[in-house]
Amino acid sequence: MKIALGTAQFGLNYGVTNNAGKVSRQEACNILNYASEQGICTLDTAPAYGDSETVLGDISALAKFDVITKIPSLKANQSSISQIVTNSIHILKRPFLDAVLFHDADDLLNSHASNNFAQAVSLKEQGKIAKIGVSVYSPEQLFRICELFPIEIVQVPFNCFDQRFSTANCLALYDKLNIEVHARSIFLQGTLLADFETLPEHFRPFSAEFARFSSVCQQLNCAPIRLALAIIYKFDFINRAVIGVCAQSQLSDILNHHNEALELANSNAIDFEMLKCHNLALINPATWPIKA
Repeated sequence: MKIALGTAQFGLNYGVTNNAGKVSRQEACNILNYASEQGICTLDTAPAYGDSETVLGDISALAKFDVITKIPSLKANQSSISQIVTNSIHILKRPFLDAVLFHDADDLLNSHASNNFAQAVSLKEQGKIAKIGVSVYSPEQLFRICELFPIEIVQVPFNCFDQRFSTANCLALYDKLNIEVHARSIFLQGTLLADFETLPEHFRPFSAEFARFSSVCQQLNCAPIRLALAIIYKFDFINRAVIGVCAQSQLSDILNHHNEALELANSNAIDFEMLKCHNLALINPATWPIKA
């Protein structure tokens, strides 16, 4: 099962298409129990996701999952990396963390980068962290960081529109350094699954991109969610796809399309190349002038 459960919605009203708001604690418990039953074994969280870690720590089913959390941006953070990680371990009620990612890639590129990474390595040597990684927004960030540090996990944006991390150079890097790749934004904050007419005004200039995506769905007679999921199985370098949900029913819907998405990816019926877009105003939610 490539799908990992994202938990930003457990602590925040997260996502441009999220009309349900923050997930209730009872629903979070329902989601985790159902995810475990369906074979999902990895959770992704972060201190930056409101009280997501606290919510997770209070759910007994958490013990069934590998847990990945993050070191928040250190620019304005007075706590040491050791304090941050130790606090996450305490809140999540874990003996150790399966992986910790630097949430802000600049923390591995600025003048404090070497010291920051050394602190993470020390925590790994103490048995508090199993793997060290980073969340990046561009291939350029990834290449620069991998020249400096032995990264074990990288989390990257990846979807039908944003395929920047599937170039030959990226694939060679993953293979050479044995990097585990976790993809996020598979549904591009839910925009790939939404009715285009309901999206905010910012997306109007990209009607052609959404029309192409819709046209492929019609040609294949498949739901948008199935096409959006298929790409994670088309590309073998993706080890996990982090997907967040606001309700157990949403996760059920995603998993109901899982096997068909796998079949679709293996059928070679899709030319994913024709769907990709290079315009950051569409593919990078950080550039959207709206809450994302």
